[in-house]
Amino acid sequence: MAGVEALKERIRQRAEEEAQSVTAEAQKQAADILAKAKAKADRERAAILAKAEQDAAERKRRALAVAAMQARRQELKTKEELVDEAFTLAMQQLRQLPAERYQQLLKPIMLAAVETGTEQVVVAPHDKERLGADFIASVNQELKAAGKNGRLSLAPETRPLEGGFILSAGGVENNYSFELILKLSRDELEQEVATVLFPAS
Repeated sequence: MAGVEALKERIRQRAEEEAQSVTAEAQKQAADILAKAKAKADRERAAILAKAEQDAAERKRRALAVAAMQARRQELKTKEELVDEAFTLAMQQLRQLPAERYQQLLKPIMLAAVETGTEQVVVAPHDKERLGADFIASVNQELKAAGKNGRLSLAPETRPLEGGFILSAGGVENNYSFELILKLSRDELEQEVATVLFPAS
């Protein structure tokens, strides 16, 4: 009986040792799995954070680009409005010139524009006096002095012009109104006006 008990004891001890070995191996494998899982989680976390930072940087870059573009558009719009205002002010100042200065401005334009010397001169209602019979007579006098036909006449009708005049003959009209002159000259003058208004641009 003593031999059986000793055998049982050895079997029990071996079983315990085997169990301890299996447990240790399982704990080692569990620790390895946990370490690998943690390393993978850390890598994924770092990748997610890097992607999030990259996305945030890209969103910031885009937002800044959009803001810069909007600021540029607003700046251009403001500049255009100021240039428009400058042309409007120039028109007002032309209209408000004293009669003598106004005539001095328009006479060379009219002398150069005359083709037959018999045209009718159409003006705005507010220019009937400033560009009246005396003015037309002085233009005719200069035309004759230059050896041309000086028989311009003031048209009985007027036109809603900002200023300047229209030469009419045989159903053909040549427009020398301020609004048309400024409109045709605007592309050429706009850069100069912008340079004066925005010297640092």
